[in-house]
Amino acid sequence: MPYARNAHDASRVYFEDDGGGGTPVVFLGGFLDPVDLVRGSPIARALQGLPEEFRLIYVDHRGHGRSDKPHDAKAYVMPLRVADAVAVLDELGIERAHFIGISWGGRLTFGIGEHAPERVRSLVVIGQQPYAIDPDGPLTRVVGDALAASREEGIEALVQAFEAIAGRYPDTVRAAYLRCDAAAMRAAWSAAMAEGAVSEDLSAWGFRCLIYVAADDVDFFDQALRAAEEIPNAEFASIEATDHLGMDTARVDPVLPAVLRTLRGQAG
Repeated sequence: MPYARNAHDASRVYFEDDGGGGTPVVFLGGFLDPVDLVRGSPIARALQGLPEEFRLIYVDHRGHGRSDKPHDAKAYVMPLRVADAVAVLDELGIERAHFIGISWGGRLTFGIGEHAPERVRSLVVIGQQPYAIDPDGPLTRVVGDALAASREEGIEALVQAFEAIAGRYPDTVRAAYLRCDAAAMRAAWSAAMAEGAVSEDLSAWGFRCLIYVAADDVDFFDQALRAAEEIPNAEFASIEATDHLGMDTARVDPVLPAVLRTLRGQAG
């Protein structure tokens, strides 16, 4: 199996590379999402139809899928998470890539922009923001409460909490989520809640950036819009009639032109 090794703490990072001669695009999925599910996301499926143009690479976050799963919150600080993505590029001999991050992966994508800008061609951030996470946000409270319950009930507590909002997941998705390591998820979440803002100065960023969120995402919409206003020449878009959890399956058609403009380096 293909692994990279983090240069700072030697953690193993699992990835899958579709290969080809196109420009590299690294996918970073959401909380609980292993590579297998990220491959099936609407944005990934859209780009899979352009193999001559884009070389798609999928990475399991630490704590997820086949990557190492430390149980200490200190192992999930943003610089270490960024170093995981950098390790994959180094393993593949890639100097710079586009990064597409979905939710949890969107948070990491902002981190890559801050801590490894020299490795960035562009960022596409889906359903996230780079500021301190509000512990009183509706979805944030749901996740925090469910992860606390997972100490007794296992990761099913979080899966059921998500299903109470989004409806029951398909069996394959549910099975993948139930294989997640609850202690690793608690550690990762604890680190994210404590980390504060990802960037000290978004106005200094010099690469292309697209941020798009669900129109009904009450946790992240306003902050995502603010970030797009602070990052020079960033583009902002929203998907109507869905919320944060709905972005997993929302149609990508409304924002695909903006995604392609970002990846191709075209003006909006």
